[in-house]
Amino acid sequence: MTGLIPAHLDHRRSWEEFIYCYPVVSRRSKGVSLGVNLNPDKVCNFDCVYCEVDRTKPGRRRDIDLDLLESELSDLLDLTLDGSLFTFPPFDSTRLEQRRLNDIAFSGDGEPTTAKEFPEAVERVAHLKWQRGLEDVKLVLITDSSRLQAREVVQGLDTLMANNGEIWAKLDAGTEAYYKEINRTSIPFDRIVENIEITARLRPLTIQSLFLSWKGQGPSKAEVAAYCDILRLIQGMGGQLQGLQLYTVARPTPEPEARPLRAAELDALADQVRESLPTVPIEVFYGPEENSW
Repeated sequence: MTGLIPAHLDHRRSWEEFIYCYPVVSRRSKGVSLGVNLNPDKVCNFDCVYCEVDRTKPGRRRDIDLDLLESELSDLLDLTLDGSLFTFPPFDSTRLEQRRLNDIAFSGDGEPTTAKEFPEAVERVAHLKWQRGLEDVKLVLITDSSRLQAREVVQGLDTLMANNGEIWAKLDAGTEAYYKEINRTSIPFDRIVENIEITARLRPLTIQSLFLSWKGQGPSKAEVAAYCDILRLIQGMGGQLQGLQLYTVARPTPEPEARPLRAAELDALADQVRESLPTVPIEVFYGPEENSW
């Protein structure tokens, strides 16, 4: 131990002087995840109350240099695969069972699918993975679900899914009012639900949902029931829900009123969801005080 924040709690999207790629030890991946940030300008089409990205400070770069991105990812693959990564703090605190490369994830300081380079970036990362014989390493898209039907995004999804891909699609609400309160975007809620429903009929989806205490209140039982109703509807229309990730705020945010739910609150919420969706696997990830991983 170095006295720094343990690797599994340190999710900064940065590494040395790299612009686009970064390593984290991910609770949800249960190992090392190499992140690909297609939004170094910090521009996002959501403004979620719980987002830890500090948008008061300018982004590092506006453009996407795919050659540089590929070079950075190649270097991080070398460091991870030969174990050198775990000589650097905070990664030197990583448990032995966590020192495995689980995935390469498109997740950054904004919505990855808004980048026009998204399909080519997926193709390059997939090729790099293939070159190194890393067929078992997943390609993950972590998305706010806003552009899942855009033509160029579908092209990228085809490549992603052909290369051991997974789509983690955000759904944080059951009603338009709560969605606007928490995700703070002009994109209609119906479009998000439609995108998830149509995509889930074509490809299996993992739904990632962050529930929190906002202005002193967690989501009501009625809100969670409406959320479950949407997911049941998607299932009923042939949507493939391979799992739900229910989690809460785990890191400091610029919004002081965005606080984690207590473990008991999140457990009660998860129980309500399980009762409503008994066939969908559910994972629960607690806030920093209860998380012992």
